[in-house]
Amino acid sequence: GAVAMGVVYAAYDHELDRRVAIKLWHTDQGASTTADVARTRLLREAQALARLAHPNVVGVHDVGTVDGEVFVAMEYVDGETLEAWLTRTRPRWPQVLATFLAAGHGLAAAHAAGLVHRDFKPENVMVGRDARVRVMDFGLARASGAGGELPTREDSPLDLELTRTGGLLGTPAYMPPEQFHGRLVDARSDQFAFCVALWEALYGERPFAATSLSELIARVDAGEVSPIPRGA
Repeated sequence: GAVAMGVVYAAYDHELDRRVAIKLWHTDQGASTTADVARTRLLREAQALARLAHPNVVGVHDVGTVDGEVFVAMEYVDGETLEAWLTRTRPRWPQVLATFLAAGHGLAAAHAAGLVHRDFKPENVMVGRDARVRVMDFGLARASGAGGELPTREDSPLDLELTRTGGLLGTPAYMPPEQFHGRLVDARSDQFAFCVALWEALYGERPFAATSLSELIARVDAGEVSPIPRGA
């Protein structure tokens, strides 16, 4: 499938007799600065995932370059995104809660490793046919002092911003106020996004109703949570 800055292929590792998912960085992104951003994103995801070994996090097998293109070989998950699963099955609240708790364990493992996801949302969680839930897409993850020491080189992709223009990093609908305003994020920022996603899954709408980005930011800053829908 297609992703923001590349494409993901299902592939076969003949040496270890297993299916894998390979994320490949696009080579036709135009300006070299955009290509650098894409490369940084992939390397960041690989570094973040390589530090984690948890049943609720997609595993990474390898990272490298071929013909000048960066690739990340990851665990192949036979399933669908949490967003697709919610739409298809329309589960009752106990099943929703159990699924989100599993995703929460994956996030907690990232936090224990000193990482902040920064883009948690239903599209970035996979529900396998084996019912195992896995958090994925750590392309925006960055090192955090909270939850353990993580010595990294100053030029590590894990510590670089993905943009120099002041643009938003993440998905606005799930972002905490500190991320909107470019302040430091930590595990609580992921918890905020997690709760927004859980609210949406339980009630069928998001907690901060808005018709524009500026209105959304104002409501999040003020903590103006919409009333729970009738009949929910």
